[in-house]
Amino acid sequence: MSDANRKMTVIYPRMASEENPPKRRIAAYCRVSTQAEEQNHSLGAQVSYYTKLIAEDPDAELVDIYADRGTSGTRTRNRTNFLRLIEDCRAGKVDAIITKSVSRFGRNTVDTLVFTRELRSLGIDVYFEKENLHTCSSEGELLLTLMAAVAESEAVSMSDNIKWGKRKRYEKGIVESLAVSTMLGFQQKDGEITIIEEEAAIVRMIYDYFLAGHNYEYISARLRKDGVPTKNPGATWANRTVFNILENEKYCGDCLFQKTFIESPLTHKPIQNRGELPQFLVEDVMPAIIPREEWLAVQELRKRHSGNGLRQSEEYPFTNMLVCPYCGKKYGSYTSAGHNRELIQWYRCTSRRDHSSVAVPGMMYTPPSRLRVENPSPAMIAYREKYNHPTPPRPMICSDIRIPVEYPKKVFVRAWNQVVSKKTRYQPILQRTLETTDNALTRLRAKEMIGLMDSVGRLDGFDYALMLRTLDFIEVHSDEKMTVVFQSGIRISVK
Repeated sequence: MSDANRKMTVIYPRMASEENPPKRRIAAYCRVSTQAEEQNHSLGAQVSYYTKLIAEDPDAELVDIYADRGTSGTRTRNRTNFLRLIEDCRAGKVDAIITKSVSRFGRNTVDTLVFTRELRSLGIDVYFEKENLHTCSSEGELLLTLMAAVAESEAVSMSDNIKWGKRKRYEKGIVESLAVSTMLGFQQKDGEITIIEEEAAIVRMIYDYFLAGHNYEYISARLRKDGVPTKNPGATWANRTVFNILENEKYCGDCLFQKTFIESPLTHKPIQNRGELPQFLVEDVMPAIIPREEWLAVQELRKRHSGNGLRQSEEYPFTNMLVCPYCGKKYGSYTSAGHNRELIQWYRCTSRRDHSSVAVPGMMYTPPSRLRVENPSPAMIAYREKYNHPTPPRPMICSDIRIPVEYPKKVFVRAWNQVVSKKTRYQPILQRTLETTDNALTRLRAKEMIGLMDSVGRLDGFDYALMLRTLDFIEVHSDEKMTVVFQSGIRISVK
């Protein structure tokens, strides 16, 4: 069949009737950046405006008003209704979007362009009223890039102005704007910060535990065990929570402004201020829960806890409390086999682990024989005489010193009893320390020790609680000579 004789039928697409064209599905997006009352009125006005505007257009129908209240335009992840709008667009529920301006749609240039490009690929036009800009127009991409960059610049400028205002308030010591609602023990009402006595009692308890010698782990575990409530219902006590309460200067009435700062107004990520910006310490601007002298003593005690791996154990109470004066490292506990393979527990300088031990001046050491058996048989005696040659002595190193775990307890008791028996000598020394030292912890412990000499008196056995409260460390000079150093500054040598 020739081409001329072929039959062809053209099938045209089915079109809606001219009388009833489909309505465009329009969504409106609104946003205000703070929860302030005037901003809420602004958001309400935007919602009313777009509802009325779209209702008056006979060719449009309203999909929804997507409104975010109290969120920043620089962070998309916090704008839940914006993200809901994008998902509805991806699901084919929206034909076009109308919004007040580029800055309402977003202040982050990258995010704004990414989303508008995606929407354009879906055939969805975004109309910015203030700029009279359609993203699906030929010039839309260029103009949108410029407008988004301007919006981002405005966000940076606004952030700088806010920071400037905050720093001026910091310099003046204005605390009315402090967020104390999350702090245990405080509340803010009508711009005034007051103490919540029930919560303040918990704060004082934590400080008392710490000054009694207990570490963060013990305190948090004790609070959980006793069912002590946290600031936030459902939360639990953690070591870091205890640490933060003990560190916070607001509990003694002071306020250190600008501990953190926002690195970028686009990321809103808080950064610890480690000298990048000035800080402002203002004293006596809040009601104090903890006396200043006690708070300062706690800060000194925190320094001693920092980095020393302090572990509390009544079984091994002197772990990391024994100090080697030769290499400077702490003593740790370990177990070895003694005669007849029985297990013996010791304290020993941790320098043995990394082979950093140093010589003990003027001391010699003979390593013990490896063949240590009580009541040896005749065959064992003969074997020893033939093969077990005596080990020659060598210069002693600090890791050679081994302290039985019970011995430091006896040393502490002897040192304490010596102080008590000679209290007429030590009380004036402690009183002088109390009056002259600049160290708050030493002052506190000197005052306590004066009273403890009478209230505790001589010890008949080891007192773990007294050791935690009074002992700073013990210097181990040999397996027979030690120096007990109390936190009050008293040093007692014991053999």
